[in-house]
Amino acid sequence: MDYKELYKYAYNYLLSKDKVTDELIKKHFVPEYQKPDSINDIYKQLCTSAQNRQMSNKVIGLAIGGIDQLRTVLFDFNPQKVTKAYAKTDNLLLLETIVIKLRPKGEVRKTSRSLWPQFCQSVIDAAYFLHIFEEAKDFYKWADFFAKDLRAKPALPLMISTEIAGIGFPLACDFLKEIGFIQYGKPDVHLKEIFRELYLINPNEKNNLKTDYQVHKVIDQIAIENNVTPFEVDKLFWLIGSGNFYHAGLKIGRNRGEFIEMVKSNFYKN
Repeated sequence: MDYKELYKYAYNYLLSKDKVTDELIKKHFVPEYQKPDSINDIYKQLCTSAQNRQMSNKVIGLAIGGIDQLRTVLFDFNPQKVTKAYAKTDNLLLLETIVIKLRPKGEVRKTSRSLWPQFCQSVIDAAYFLHIFEEAKDFYKWADFFAKDLRAKPALPLMISTEIAGIGFPLACDFLKEIGFIQYGKPDVHLKEIFRELYLINPNEKNNLKTDYQVHKVIDQIAIENNVTPFEVDKLFWLIGSGNFYHAGLKIGRNRGEFIEMVKSNFYKN
C-alpha cells in the first residue's frame, strides 16, 4: 500500500469527524513534555512508564497519589542512591518501605505475580540501568547514537526492555518518546490492529516482539515517505484508534474498525 496515500487518508478521516480540526490534530503532534534535564527526571519518567504496564497505573498511581510520591522512598528519584540502598533482588524490601512510608490505599498483594512486587522490580531495574550515567547529557549522548541511526534504532528499546523487568518493547518506545525522542512511536494495540488488518505487517505472526518490531518499521517507513516524525505517525493512528483528543477534552469514540473497513473498501478493491 502507498504510505503517502494512507497517511493522507488517515489525516482526512480524522478531519471528517465532528469538532476535529486541523489545529486540534497538530496540537497532539507536539510532545507534551520538555526533555528532562536531569538523570533524576529521566528516572522518574521511566518509573512512570513502568506503572503504565497493562492496568498498573490504576493500581499503583491511584494508591499512592501519583508517581511523584515515590520521591520520598527513591531519594528524590536518584538512581545512584537507589542502587546503594537496594540490591537487584530487593523488590519486596522496596515494597515494604513504600507500604510503611506511603501507606498505599487498597490491598497490597506481595505474591510474585502481583502488580506491586512486579512494579517494584521495574523500579529497581530502572535504577540499575540508569545509575551508570552521571548526568542527563551522558544518557542522551549514548541514546542518540541509536536514535539517529535508522538501522540501529530498534536496538535501544530492545535493550531497555531486556534490562528492565515489566518494560516491554512498546513501553520502552513510549518512555523514549515521552522524554523527547520523537524518532520513536509506540507500537501499541491500536497501531498493531490497524497495521495487521491492512496487511502492513504479517497478520499471522504469533511472536509479540517480532510484531512490535514490524510495527516499528512501518511507523518509520510512513514517517519517511511523508516527511513527518514517527511521533506524529504514532499519534495519528492512535487518535483514530482511541478517539481521545485529550488536549481538548474531546472524545469522539473509538473508530479503529470503521477506519480499517473504509481503507479496505477504498484501497483493497479486487
